[in-house]
Amino acid sequence: MLGRLIPWMVRIGVGTACVFGVAGSGWAGSGPHLQLIGLTDPALVRNVGLSVPPIRFDCSAPEVMVRRYLASASTAAEQALQALGHFNATIQSRAIDQNDCREPQLDIVAGPVVHVTDVALDLRNAAGDDLTQAPFLQRFLHSAVPETGSPLNQAAYTDLREGIWSRVRGQGYLDARWTTHELIVDPVHNTARFVLTLEAGRPYRIGKISVDQSILEPALAERLTGSRPGDPYSTRTLVAMNQNLIASGYFSDVRVRPEVDNRQSDTVPITIKTTAAPRSSYEARVGYGTDTGARIGAKMARRYINAAGHHWKADFSLAQRQQTLNATYTIPRLSDPLNQHYDLYATVDREKNLGITTLSSTTGLQWVRDFNRWTSALFTEYLVERSQFGSNPAITSHYWLMGARLGWQNLNDPLFPTRGLVFSSSLSTAARPLLSSASLLRGQMMLGGLYPLGKWILKGRVELGGLNTSNFTQLPKTLRFFAGGDQSVRGYAYQSLGPTDSTGQAIGGQYLFTGSVEVMHPVHGQNWYGAAFVDTGNAFDTLQRIHLFTGAGVGVRWRSPVGMVRVDVAYPFDGTRRVPRLSLGIGAAF
Repeated sequence: MLGRLIPWMVRIGVGTACVFGVAGSGWAGSGPHLQLIGLTDPALVRNVGLSVPPIRFDCSAPEVMVRRYLASASTAAEQALQALGHFNATIQSRAIDQNDCREPQLDIVAGPVVHVTDVALDLRNAAGDDLTQAPFLQRFLHSAVPETGSPLNQAAYTDLREGIWSRVRGQGYLDARWTTHELIVDPVHNTARFVLTLEAGRPYRIGKISVDQSILEPALAERLTGSRPGDPYSTRTLVAMNQNLIASGYFSDVRVRPEVDNRQSDTVPITIKTTAAPRSSYEARVGYGTDTGARIGAKMARRYINAAGHHWKADFSLAQRQQTLNATYTIPRLSDPLNQHYDLYATVDREKNLGITTLSSTTGLQWVRDFNRWTSALFTEYLVERSQFGSNPAITSHYWLMGARLGWQNLNDPLFPTRGLVFSSSLSTAARPLLSSASLLRGQMMLGGLYPLGKWILKGRVELGGLNTSNFTQLPKTLRFFAGGDQSVRGYAYQSLGPTDSTGQAIGGQYLFTGSVEVMHPVHGQNWYGAAFVDTGNAFDTLQRIHLFTGAGVGVRWRSPVGMVRVDVAYPFDGTRRVPRLSLGIGAAF
């Protein structure tokens, strides 16, 4: 509806132009300059300065041209003032002789500002439901609806109208239409009302999903979108479909296109164009960690093996103290490939550290299921390990383990988190009659979190472990508990804390407790942080005799392109060797 004049009020609809921007009150140069006088509010000066037309004549222009410009400039200035709520402005235009030139001049008295007295919203769907109470609109309306008595800004009206429209359409109400959308201004009483009435119609649903690809079974590709025909249609759903297909690893590019013009009944068909990712990927790496020493590594992955979406990856790492080779073959569950899969995995590991030498192999099968931010797994694996503690005879043992894992993660940034929680836990068991050297029940749990306090970031972690077995001496190192190291108790060597034998050789314990408190604060820009921390913990054999080792120190955190780089210097308060220890690491480990 175009704006039209009523005896005592101005009604402004869709046809009214509002200009926003930043400008001065004149333009530099040797020709005439427009002079604005009387305005003191910078926002009004900027808006009027941006709205008036540029001067396209010189000092020799005839009087009629100057007056024609002043008329158009006055009209533009009036509209610019109205855009910011001044409907009773007084504008006097004149041309003055100055610096041998006829200079146009606007003398403006802005007058009182109009205030918003009412915002009338009537937004309903085909069922008559009040959409102002719908979750997808509530937060926006809370921030976008101006308070009663606030100064009028026509941009607020435009933002409110367009924000409602985009959100209603984005929620699937594709037949929505305005029956009333008016900003009604009473310049006599300096009041304004917003009146917005919307008939949203019925919400649409997802129709046929067509995924243009040639590497997977059509049913599998469709399920990888995370949506099914008949699901509610929304912009958020379309974005999620795109993200799900990219995250699956099968595709390098995905374009989701709703066929809105071809919608039928209450459904919208979806066409998805894809580009297959390279079948294989390779990665090489080199690094250093104080727990493992210098290391190199490589990884190879086969993103898709067959039309059922099977894929595998292999990874090896060669470090001074530990060498590892593992491979995993993954089979997506066809009924829910986004959230469920089966893994066949094998690992060979050799480690030599602090007098303990181990050689182990693990072969297993697990069922993994993701839901919301939770990850759960049921697994069974066969572990064979040869462990030698110092000069003691080597122990070769084997265990058929069965168990479960449960984890939850909610971090605002996986590379450099400043807020969030992380939880992980595992429970496993073995029975001697079932191909195991001893019966056991083993559990472990870790909880960590970050919380910002102004510019400070508070970080905490606690880890617990417990083991019940009929023959601890037959347990390999992998199943025992140790403390100490970069991700445990800093200030002490990796896995140096725990029970020892008669020769002083660490042999691990049946229980574990570690805790850490850390604070970080930016020291240079947004990428460099200083840190201070206190860690404590130990591994032990009995709950009646617990001795905790404590370390404290300071460090630096760098937000690098590959994640958090950590450098710490920690001082141990317990033990016989109280020497500060340097810790290096990459990643936001807890």
